[in-house]
Amino acid sequence: MDTGLTEAEEFRGYVSRWVDERLVPQAAGLDHAGEFPHELFRELGKLGYYGTMYPEAAGGSGLQHPYTCFTVLCEELARGSMGFAAGVCMQGSTATHTIFQWGSPKLHQLYLAPALRGEKIGAFAITEPNAGSDAASLRTRASKVDGGWRLNGTKIFTTNGTVADFITVVASTAPGQGAKALELFVVDTQSPGFSVGRKLDKFSIHCSDTAELAFEDVFVPDDHRLGSDGGSGFLNAYKSLTVDRIFTAALALGTGRAAYEAALRYAKERSQFGQPIGKFQAVQFKLVDMLGKLEQARLYTYHAAALADADKPITTEAALAKIIAGDGCNEVCQMALSIFGGYGLMNEYPAQRFLRDSYFPMVGGGTSDIMRLVIARQLGF
Repeated sequence: MDTGLTEAEEFRGYVSRWVDERLVPQAAGLDHAGEFPHELFRELGKLGYYGTMYPEAAGGSGLQHPYTCFTVLCEELARGSMGFAAGVCMQGSTATHTIFQWGSPKLHQLYLAPALRGEKIGAFAITEPNAGSDAASLRTRASKVDGGWRLNGTKIFTTNGTVADFITVVASTAPGQGAKALELFVVDTQSPGFSVGRKLDKFSIHCSDTAELAFEDVFVPDDHRLGSDGGSGFLNAYKSLTVDRIFTAALALGTGRAAYEAALRYAKERSQFGQPIGKFQAVQFKLVDMLGKLEQARLYTYHAAALADADKPITTEAALAKIIAGDGCNEVCQMALSIFGGYGLMNEYPAQRFLRDSYFPMVGGGTSDIMRLVIARQLGF
């Protein structure tokens, strides 16, 4: 299998330099302020990174291994700031992929093209206050009217929700028919009846914008519905949601790498009892265990990305990548904080931020236990 490592590593070099020069120096400030980083977001768009997964004809980069390269992008950005990386991951993947795949040329012009340039911000709204992993129980309704649809309902935990210019909303067109009745609708956030209920305050990924949204008789034109009459738009889009698990694994891997590298530097610099603490076997063993978990996460995450590029089945592999990277890198961040000791609890050091942010990949996009359920079903249970 062609894993695309040469293309991906060249791509990594460009991203890594930007992260070191632009993102890392601002990461602590972004986390403290808890505000969406508009300037950096636009800058990344001008560099073309939101088009990593798309062909040149759509305004994208035209890369041969788009999923592997986008995995690299998510990892490197999370190495600098997972909060910033989470917003980018939404913009360059789910928020735009559904429009690219099933949107009309009009929608491509209105939303996809400017989003890939960083001129418009996108979001994808599925979760509701009373419906998380159980998508079939969603209560947001889309009722057919002349020329389009009327949307009514509430969404929660929507990444980029308060800053988005457009949002792809999952809504049911036939109550009681479960997932088969779920469709995708592109809502312009200037539409009458749309409102942001509140910006959510999180203990993790502070500069990632997360919102509760309300839809009250929001009119959506017919040509803003994604998919075809041949089946559920949501079920058609399921692969996009599945591959996102690989990108979430990459977010975990990036933050785990940052925590490991910070702990390794600290172990060489911090002295106790007349020598660097890295000379103590207890600290050495932690660092070795951290490296092992990171390598396991890296190998499996990029294995899953290569399968996606080869258009192979990835349901099990993507879920496994998310478990291995999410759970493993959280453990890495815990060990990193322990190496920092008391200083690990201080906001002037990054260990506490890495640990807080490491909880997001274990929950976002489906909890680790939901991933285990997905895999169990693939095993025939």
